[in-house]
Amino acid sequence: MKSVQSRGYSPTPKFLSINDKEIKELADYILEQRRVRTDRYAMVGKISRAASFVTRGSGCDIFFMVIEKLIDYIDEREALHEQFMERKIDRAILRSAVNSMKSEILAIKTRIELMENTENPFDDRKFEVPPAFHSCEKILNCFENKDHVFYQHPLITAPSLIAFSQLYASICAYGVELLPAYIEIANREKKRLREVIEAYKVNTIEERLQMIKIIQTIKLPSYDGKAKDDMVQVTNAGTFKNALSRLKKNVRNITLHEIDIVKDGFGYQSKPDELHYWDRTLWTREQKSACNHEYSLVVRTLYKDYFDQIIDAIS
Repeated sequence: MKSVQSRGYSPTPKFLSINDKEIKELADYILEQRRVRTDRYAMVGKISRAASFVTRGSGCDIFFMVIEKLIDYIDEREALHEQFMERKIDRAILRSAVNSMKSEILAIKTRIELMENTENPFDDRKFEVPPAFHSCEKILNCFENKDHVFYQHPLITAPSLIAFSQLYASICAYGVELLPAYIEIANREKKRLREVIEAYKVNTIEERLQMIKIIQTIKLPSYDGKAKDDMVQVTNAGTFKNALSRLKKNVRNITLHEIDIVKDGFGYQSKPDELHYWDRTLWTREQKSACNHEYSLVVRTLYKDYFDQIIDAIS
């Protein structure tokens, strides 16, 4: 028999409020902007030569995209979070918190535009740095507060934190260029930002794993060769002896695969109680790994790697 891997499924770090493609694009964007900021550090004192950096590279636009996705999610009649977790969301509180953050970001965007406008007097541009930092600190406080609705629903709000991290990292880079004395504040806030994302990583993984149930692990025979091509060779062997010899060789392609029988409606985009088959042996072979990890551990690792690359990009 062939491998029973459900629909050729490959797990990805999934979030409730935005789709897989958007979360990947968000990470790619952040990694690219890290490179832009690194290049920019080589231009300290030459702000005017990269005047478009902040509005295009700070993450304002991508942040608002993520926020709009979050608002759409809140407005769903029965959110996935409630369907898979059997846990109600206080939509009124979450919407109020999101709208408050959105208003704060709009104010930050205005300050960014004033900071980057080289036609403004340099002293006026420097004047915008402290309030921009203050606004970012307020937003980060919300994400950091364990009693806040953002902290309590990481699978929903983590993408907003990730997008915000890009905005704040850019404010730190630009602010220090205008006010070098802010270097200690910027370093402190970037450290705090990394710590908050680390906490969301842990909480997101914990919440995600609650959606997964491994019912049983079994061993099933799997044919690891190309069944159709191999049978054609047997058929065209010419003589019974050659056909038998070919069949004996083909038997060597039959191996036992370890299979997790899994319930994970969110991961597989199916009904919560639908059963799926996770072929550990096939995944291990495809990843060229020596580890034969169960499904939940593979999912954990994918989320960890995703968050870690975001954290590493804040420098």
